[in-house]
Amino acid sequence: MKKILLPSAFALLSIVTVNAQATSSTLTLHEIKKLELSGNYEQALSSLTPFYSHDDLKKQLEARFVAAQIYRKQGNHQQAIDALNSLPEQFQLDTDNQYRLYKELGINYRRMGKLDDAESYYKLALKTAKSMNNNDFIGQSYSNLGTLYDTRNEMAMAMQFQLKARDALKDSQLHGVVANNFYNLGDMAMRFNDLEQAEFFFTKALIADKKSGELSNIAGTALRLAQVTFKRKNYLQAVEKTTEAIELLEQIPANVGLARAHKLISQAYLKLEKGAKAEEHAKLSMHYATQSDNQIQRFYAHVIMARAYLYQHKPELAQPHYEWLTRFMAEEDENSHISQVYYNLKAKYDFQQGNHQEAYEALSKANTFFAQNIEKANSEQALTHKRTIDTVMQQQRLDDSEHHRKLTESQLRNAQLMQRMWLFVALTCLLLGILISYILFSKNRTARLKANLYQQNLKQKDQMLADISHELRTPLSVLKLHIEALEYNLLDDDTLAYSKINEKISQLNHLISDVYQLSQADNHAMVVNNQPYCTRTLADSYCYDIKRMVQSNDLHFSADISIPTHASVLIDKPKLDRVIDNLAKNACLYTDKPGQVKLKIRQNSEGLIIQLEDSSPGVSDNEKPRLFERLYRVESSRSRATGGSGLGLSLCKSLVESMSGDIELRDSRLGGLSVRVTLFAASATPTAKIPQTVSHS
Repeated sequence: MKKILLPSAFALLSIVTVNAQATSSTLTLHEIKKLELSGNYEQALSSLTPFYSHDDLKKQLEARFVAAQIYRKQGNHQQAIDALNSLPEQFQLDTDNQYRLYKELGINYRRMGKLDDAESYYKLALKTAKSMNNNDFIGQSYSNLGTLYDTRNEMAMAMQFQLKARDALKDSQLHGVVANNFYNLGDMAMRFNDLEQAEFFFTKALIADKKSGELSNIAGTALRLAQVTFKRKNYLQAVEKTTEAIELLEQIPANVGLARAHKLISQAYLKLEKGAKAEEHAKLSMHYATQSDNQIQRFYAHVIMARAYLYQHKPELAQPHYEWLTRFMAEEDENSHISQVYYNLKAKYDFQQGNHQEAYEALSKANTFFAQNIEKANSEQALTHKRTIDTVMQQQRLDDSEHHRKLTESQLRNAQLMQRMWLFVALTCLLLGILISYILFSKNRTARLKANLYQQNLKQKDQMLADISHELRTPLSVLKLHIEALEYNLLDDDTLAYSKINEKISQLNHLISDVYQLSQADNHAMVVNNQPYCTRTLADSYCYDIKRMVQSNDLHFSADISIPTHASVLIDKPKLDRVIDNLAKNACLYTDKPGQVKLKIRQNSEGLIIQLEDSSPGVSDNEKPRLFERLYRVESSRSRATGGSGLGLSLCKSLVESMSGDIELRDSRLGGLSVRVTLFAASATPTAKIPQTVSHS
């Protein structure tokens, strides 16, 4: 409901705007057309009056055309025809307006049931459109002719013209014309009882109608979608959708559309066995049909009125409608579809009147016309298929002739080709069998690996959570003890307590910082900011800092530095500082006293190499690969007696790799562990000191 009413809301808004403008000045033709599109026909007609005597003949002509369109949309087709026929006498029509005149006359004559006159004007419109070489007008003319032949039950011709229209309108921006073509294709699908295809085309038409903004077309297409729902026997839903369409139609108003809508609701209520409701809407359908000059719609209004009365076993009330229908059938040319509807109704009427023999004869005639309709539809479908087959066969004959020539030339090579083919097939089958076996084996192996990896990840996750909890619990426990001791004045030296508290807070900050850095590395969010530095200055700084740290831990320090003169490096110094600091702390923490720590720095074509090694104890070959695992430490106890959180080497690895470097562990010649860091890009020496920022994401 909301989707359908949205364009009408904009239409009503435009009416309010136009009305506000009308209070101060005469409406322009553009504003009057907005009123027409929104369905405000009476105001639009009254606003056109000043233009009938306008000095500008073009505006006079445009006003006459707009008035004729409004008459048509109101269902006053004869009035529209009279207005259009007077135009060639009053104005000199150019080619565009000639096309417009022929098209409008054709539409009005078709809706009055004068199909021969409509066909003549539609063909004149098509001829004019072709002379203009206007694909939009050509497509519109084809679509109108398709609708005409559909009305005549000439389905093959109707389908042919609708498909031509679709090709011509492929890239058209005239949404109203495109919508008409989709609408007509939906009608064709309804004739073939292809409800899914019909719904598809009507939905496409509704989308295009909303783009054009013409309320009458939006309402008409919404009504056809309701008819598809009725055909699918969803009668309650059909009543709801038709009621929504009626709310749109009543804004216009559109007598023919309202007559159809109430007829559909009446039919739905008859299927739902609600005779009183069916009669109510049948009367409304009759009311609107009599206000239009569409004889076909009046015919169906009398039919549904009679059906509603006969369903309630009121043949005396159905009699006037039956008699009108009988007079109509006597005056009109024979139409198999209309005749089938009439004789079905006559059979029910005669039966309730007790005329069983006449009822039987009427039913027999209805069945005869039904069979004719089925036969006609089938024969036209067969004709359409035959034409398609004929086209394919003509092409096939040309292909066969060429193929016969090539076949004659290739007969001598057939035996050899057959042998090669069988060999190729055999090899293909063999390779295919091997490939399938390999794929199945790979899938099984991959599935097992995924399952194992999943279990390992779960186990590592649980272990990490447990380890981090432990790492946090220990300093927090110490903090708690010292705070309680201060609270109850259990310590003699408050300064020592505060020092311990500050130490534990630093450990927590360090742990949180490590976890954050690792998280950035995992998410590829670590930003590298490379800047040029003097390698000699950098080496001296590291040598000084590490020496102080080593000597403060009662260990011996030595350095071996070999750097070219005036050498410089491109590095992210804060990250490299963190790496060197972590490595130096590990060397001091895990080296037995008295021991020694050695720093080795080299710069060559390979890059910048920094190596830090210590004396015993060493690390076994089995444990070396695990040193880069998070929260792993060589000692079995998770206590922090030696300090550190177990994240240092893991963080070093992430930082070094973010700087496009490599870190490796080896046995030290001093008896302990040797850690070698290689920064491959660091040896590039820039000509100017321009900071370079590299982001890994």
